[in-house]
Amino acid sequence: MPAFNAEFTLAESVQSVLGQTFDSYELLIVDDCSTDGTRDLILSFAALDQRIRPIFLEENCGVANARNAAIRCSEGRYIAFLDADDVWLENKLACQADAFDQGAEVVYSDFVRFHNDGSEKTVVSPDSVDFKTLLHGNCIGNLTAAYNVSKLGKFYQESIGHEDYLMWLQIFRRKVKSKRVPEKLARYRVSNTSVSANKMKAVVWTWNIYRNKVGLGFFSSCYHFVRYIFGAIMKRV
Repeated sequence: MPAFNAEFTLAESVQSVLGQTFDSYELLIVDDCSTDGTRDLILSFAALDQRIRPIFLEENCGVANARNAAIRCSEGRYIAFLDADDVWLENKLACQADAFDQGAEVVYSDFVRFHNDGSEKTVVSPDSVDFKTLLHGNCIGNLTAAYNVSKLGKFYQESIGHEDYLMWLQIFRRKVKSKRVPEKLARYRVSNTSVSANKMKAVVWTWNIYRNKVGLGFFSSCYHFVRYIFGAIMKRV
């Protein structure tokens, strides 16, 4: 859980992890040099529950590097992600543990996008995902997904904007066994300051991933880019 100046949302996010029906986990919270009360909140939670492991960065490095710090320190068999303003529903980890027990290497689910004004929309994930499908747009909700470290190893993120999208592309390029949990297992908070709210930057980031990170040709990049734009529009209709 990367956290930067998240004192108003952090408690709800952490409590959604502590409230899981599946309780065999570690929660690594990375404070990215916050200037508000985030550090004190993290310390207070860590004092209450030994499963919480705080990590304090010496300088502000951004969300990708904050996640990487936690990934390096993680000791679990699986890795899952939750930002400090989002929420897991209480059966999230239990449902995914069942899917892993059935042989999945990556597990993901549906989720809800919600706004502070009370409006919300359910995002339904595809029944199956492979590398080609993922090239059409990021259909893996990062806050819903987890992967098997013991089988796949650890994957780290690059600070390129859509760092989670590139990571999932790299994972699925290995032809992993994935499984969808057909339930809403998380809630994603949408705000004007969300990274995903900056549409023009997102367009540039995605093109960079196609051309410079995945290595697609120009015409192939154009094709997948059009599919990405259409999918992004439909996700918000």
